[in-house]
Amino acid sequence: MRDSAYSNEAIVFFEDGAVSKEMTYSEFEAILDGVVGIDDFAGDTVKAAFVVVNGHLKVKAAVLFKIGFDRQGYADRAWNLPLRHLADNGGSGPDMGAGAIKLACKSQCAVAWHSSSLWDPDMSPKSNTFVRLRDAIADNKLCLPSNSEPEPPLIQTPTQNPPPNWGMPSAPKAQAPQSWGQGGGSSIDYGWDGEDSGLTDSQLAALEQEHRNKIAALIKQQRLHIQTLKNEAQQTLQSTRVSLEKELELARQEVTRLRSEHESLHAQNIALREQNEAQRKQMETIKRTRELELQAAEQTEKAGVEALRKQYEQQLQQKIQEETAKLKEDIELRNMELMYRHDVAKQLREELTQLRKDKIRLVHEGGDKFLERLEALGVSFIAFHPGAGHVSILLSEMPSYMENPIAYAANKCLVSEEHYRTWLEHYQKPECQAPLTNEKKCGCRIGRVDVPSQFVVGDSDRCEKHKPRSYGDNVVTFRG
Repeated sequence: MRDSAYSNEAIVFFEDGAVSKEMTYSEFEAILDGVVGIDDFAGDTVKAAFVVVNGHLKVKAAVLFKIGFDRQGYADRAWNLPLRHLADNGGSGPDMGAGAIKLACKSQCAVAWHSSSLWDPDMSPKSNTFVRLRDAIADNKLCLPSNSEPEPPLIQTPTQNPPPNWGMPSAPKAQAPQSWGQGGGSSIDYGWDGEDSGLTDSQLAALEQEHRNKIAALIKQQRLHIQTLKNEAQQTLQSTRVSLEKELELARQEVTRLRSEHESLHAQNIALREQNEAQRKQMETIKRTRELELQAAEQTEKAGVEALRKQYEQQLQQKIQEETAKLKEDIELRNMELMYRHDVAKQLREELTQLRKDKIRLVHEGGDKFLERLEALGVSFIAFHPGAGHVSILLSEMPSYMENPIAYAANKCLVSEEHYRTWLEHYQKPECQAPLTNEKKCGCRIGRVDVPSQFVVGDSDRCEKHKPRSYGDNVVTFRG
């Protein structure tokens, strides 16, 4: 069946009853070996079909199986179905252009313990699995090699068991001199007219045998269809039973919990009533005792309050005298400290005046004249800045350069100081500055822009993934 000169093997994946992906069997083996994964099937269990195709792009055998994929899109390592063995030993299936195919599915599996890993075809007219499989192979998107020789006609003999159509639309086939009908009835046209066609006993026996074969094939198809429906019903019933059992168990647990909670609350209510009655009696006793104590306390309180008032007045007068003396002492210390600070400030002002005089003298007599002499001798001042290169600094520009070298270099590059500082960070560390979170940036390595004026903020400091589509907000300001 799998002669490389006349047949090929392919895998067809289904999603919602339609073909979603196709690949050759060698590519599928690479997926089983964990070499590559399929991101589209990550975390899912998908339906697929292993098909054997002849040289005329006609399906000869099919195995309908299921396979699971992990969250990274790699096939389940525990999956191990003998697809070729199941295809070789499959039961009779529909005629997909080259005679009845060998079919292995959940309801028709040669190896019983593998049936749970298979699935049954959909034979409804709107979403027939075999029609979709036949059309996908005929389109030949996998570019399977095909035989250029014409396909020999398939001749149906009267004694052969004709395959049912399995919900597929009837396709025209080459016929022998005798025409054997398919579907709802059968007829043999021998070229005779009238009720008495003069059929021989052998021809009548052939017709009878043909009808018996068709009825047997239809019965087999219906049995498989009924078994498929039974399997689906059993699965639905089992899942419904499990769900109802879980709900019933949860309801029982909830009833038990509520009953236990009710009993506990009832016992607590009785205990609280008894405790409330005991506390009420205790409160009445305490209330009477407190009334007696209050009357006695009121009598002694007046005398105590008067004594405390006198004691408080004495302590307050003493505290006022102590705080007054302490504040006077603090005031005298602050006055002395203030006089000392005035003396120090006067001395610092005198020293500052002298330093200014010394600075003016040094400016007129020292460094500036020395620099003028160096400039007259042809000595020039050169500084290197990234982007500007080696910059020659005139003596007249030396104060502005010493005050802000970065601004001087930015002016030479014809960009603003802020733009030059942003470019300098990019020049020293060319990484993508696209913000990912409030405290994290992309940090991907990017190409460095060596010229500050060609650097565009928000574009030159972004990787290909984070580059904006428009640059209307990135305006570089040049100044002369």
